[in-house]
Amino acid sequence: MNRTIKVALKDFPSVPPSLFAQSSPPALAEEIEIDLGRLFHHFYLDTQGTPPPDPDAAQFHHLKLLAATTDFRARDQGFGSHAAYKGHVSNELGQAFCRWFLYDHLDITYFAHMEHVLDRGALEGSGNARVERVQKGDAPDYLCAGRTGELFLAEAKGRTSTVSFGNAEFKRWRKQFGRIVVRDESDVERAVKGFIVATRFSCEASPRVCSKLFAEDPKTRGDGPLRDDGSLLGTAKTLHYAGIAAKLRQPILSAALATGGLVPEEIIILGMVWELIMPPYQGRRFVGGYFPGPGGVQPIQNSDGKVVFLPENPLRLDYASGTFFGVEEHVFRAVCQAARTGSTQAVQPLEEPAFFYSAISFLRDGSIVGPVDFFRPQGQVAF
Repeated sequence: MNRTIKVALKDFPSVPPSLFAQSSPPALAEEIEIDLGRLFHHFYLDTQGTPPPDPDAAQFHHLKLLAATTDFRARDQGFGSHAAYKGHVSNELGQAFCRWFLYDHLDITYFAHMEHVLDRGALEGSGNARVERVQKGDAPDYLCAGRTGELFLAEAKGRTSTVSFGNAEFKRWRKQFGRIVVRDESDVERAVKGFIVATRFSCEASPRVCSKLFAEDPKTRGDGPLRDDGSLLGTAKTLHYAGIAAKLRQPILSAALATGGLVPEEIIILGMVWELIMPPYQGRRFVGGYFPGPGGVQPIQNSDGKVVFLPENPLRLDYASGTFFGVEEHVFRAVCQAARTGSTQAVQPLEEPAFFYSAISFLRDGSIVGPVDFFRPQGQVAF
């Protein structure tokens, strides 16, 4: 399920190690590989509400539009029959590519949509660092946080038209970083590293044009680096998990994370715990559930207490079993604790999960998506 895409960098102080070509001396790779399952995972976290666009991750809508080539290329004339639809699809794919690139190559784990960051303001009880709008117009798309807690701003773009660091559009995108300011607890403007990730998509009708990802590290306004007091890092984490909690059908937990409110102790958060049955993570537990495919399966409990999934008509081979979505149990417990106490210190990323199967995507934030066949429900747990 992999494709390749060409890559170009601008104003990066150094090339991320994962982007080096296997050459001597080391140099930036001309193209990089895309794990399409992981790209779908980022797309689902970024754009969808509760259900995925198609329960089967292998049938990710955009994958149906790709040509049978080794590079990332749309079929025929591109992602649709007219310019407006092509623009819509390209833009939402551009956001997925931005998250995937920052996650895979710059060690960024948490993503909060800027509109939600601006709506919420400072996180009460966790300090006073905040993001404020100072000009009208489009702002960067994301407030992000890395594995070690460093904060970033990011702008994502997707286009089927020409993209280059010197064209007029890129100049407009840089200006978006000047429309917001990041202030510390002393009300001083601080500089936060920003990234622009713009992806140009190609199609079969233009074989000489290749899809290419352009990443720039632009200058941002402010005096000196931000030493966060915990509020903005907490905002990035809680908003990141607010969307995940909604997908897990945890409305109270999601609302608390989204608004900065607290879940009182008398409210019990119940979650269904599942075990992954495939090495190397056999026995790893996740809180989640599944979306059945068309004519999907119903769980059947055996006499020994184990739950298995059986299709309504076992004679047919065209029934899709369903897709599991969940969060690693320890991470989910820490997120629930944050929703009760207001402190996100216990919410920490996992070690980078090892790749083990193309149909399963497992991220550092603890979220996982894959065929339900590889998971077994263990019972309901109170958090």
